[in-house]
Amino acid sequence: MRSLVIRRWNDLREALTTLPDVRTWLACALVYALFLFVAATIGLASGLLRVDVAHAGVDDAIRMAALLFIQPALFEEVIFRGLLLPRDVRSMSRSHAAVVAGLALAVYVASHPLNAWLFRPQVLALFSSHAYLVLTSLLGLTCTATYWISRSIWPSVVIHWLTVVVWIELLGGRARLNL
Repeated sequence: MRSLVIRRWNDLREALTTLPDVRTWLACALVYALFLFVAATIGLASGLLRVDVAHAGVDDAIRMAALLFIQPALFEEVIFRGLLLPRDVRSMSRSHAAVVAGLALAVYVASHPLNAWLFRPQVLALFSSHAYLVLTSLLGLTCTATYWISRSIWPSVVIHWLTVVVWIELLGGRARLNL
C-alpha cells in the first residue's frame, strides 16, 4: 500500500511538471473536439444545454473563470486523474487499466451529486439528472484519455476548465446553478 501511495504521489508530481509538446496538445485537442461534438449533441437534445449568454460584467466573468480554474478544474483533475490514475498507462495491462480507469471515473461521476447533496442541495436535482451524469462521464473519459495521451495534468485541466466556463457563461449553466 505504501508503495502505491508513493507511486501516485510521484506520478502527480511528474504530471504537474510535464508540459506537453505541440503535437501532444493537438492530439488532445482532437479528443476534445470529439467530446464537444458528442456532448453538444446530447446536451442540446436533452435540454441541459441551451444558448444563454450570461449577462455578467467582465470583472465578474474573469473572477468566475479564475475560480473555476481552481475548482473544479485543477482540484478535480489532481484528485481524479493525477492521484487515482497511473501517469503511464503502459505500466499495466489493458484490462487492469480499464478497471482502474472505470473505478476512477465512477468515483469522479459520483462525487458530483454527493457534493451537491452535501454542499449545494438546491442543485442536487441537476447534478443527479441523467443528462448531467452522462455529460460528466464523457468529460471524465475525455480527461482520462488526454491525461494518458499527454502524461501531463495540464491538458485535462484546460479541457475541464474550458468546458465548465463555456457551460456557465454561454450555455445556461449560470442560471441552472443560480449563480
